[in-house]
Amino acid sequence: MFRFFKKKAGLSEEQKRMNLLWENYASGELEEENYAIFVLCDYEGGVNGEGHSGFFFNHEENLQKYDGALKSILPDELYANFLRACQSYGTEHEDEVCECADDFFYENEQEIIDILQNYANGMN
Repeated sequence: MFRFFKKKAGLSEEQKRMNLLWENYASGELEEENYAIFVLCDYEGGVNGEGHSGFFFNHEENLQKYDGALKSILPDELYANFLRACQSYGTEHEDEVCECADDFFYENEQEIIDILQNYANGMN
């Protein structure tokens, strides 16, 4: 009787670790702990929320630092995608290039999630 009210199984260990990663990101701890992972979280969340154009607009003052961090952590094709979009920011081709960059990002987002999950799995 009323089995549908029964609690679902808890979070997996990987989910708990990923939640901890995002908590550390939100609190600012991650920025001091591992800047490249902090930037990757910011990039992943920002592009998902507002696309590349919005991400660049909201992070204009940090783009040079973010570029170095993302270059150090992203696979080559994902970094090249970021760079193409970044170079188009503020040009007449921004909308077109950033829309293509958004599509490529979403198609390959699992690679970013895997990087974040691998980092989260190693957290204490």
